[in-house]
Amino acid sequence: MKTSKVNDERIVSPRRKIQSDAYQILIYCLLISILIQQFIMNAPFAQFAVEFFCLIGIGIYITIRHLSVGVDIWDSRSHTNKKLLINSIISGGICVSLLIVLAGERNVWSIILTFVTFTMVYFLVHLVLRNINKKRQRQIDDELSTDEDIEC
Repeated sequence: MKTSKVNDERIVSPRRKIQSDAYQILIYCLLISILIQQFIMNAPFAQFAVEFFCLIGIGIYITIRHLSVGVDIWDSRSHTNKKLLINSIISGGICVSLLIVLAGERNVWSIILTFVTFTMVYFLVHLVLRNINKKRQRQIDDELSTDEDIEC
């Protein structure tokens, strides 16, 4: 007979929190590594491609997993299209600021094009993901209400 160690929530919850913190530290280290290699060391893309694809892959994986189980990635009830537009503009400004500071970009048209493109892509991607998230949460709510109706 196998002996299984039973862990209660007082052990499992802090362990999960520690693993979550370690995951976040790893993500930030990957991001910092990419930024240092690209902008400070002027390394070719091939040198940091693995870190880049790992970072992108992790982001896609986490987003898909959250959407598939119906976790509200963003607090959809308090996020309006106006807030999303403001967040998109702020994110576009941060992206352009980093481009100017880290890459030394001085071409005004390139900066404007980057800002507009980044802002539009950010807005559209978040709008689509928010709608997918809402749809999945409605499906889960419908399944739960159906299960409650069956039990009653």
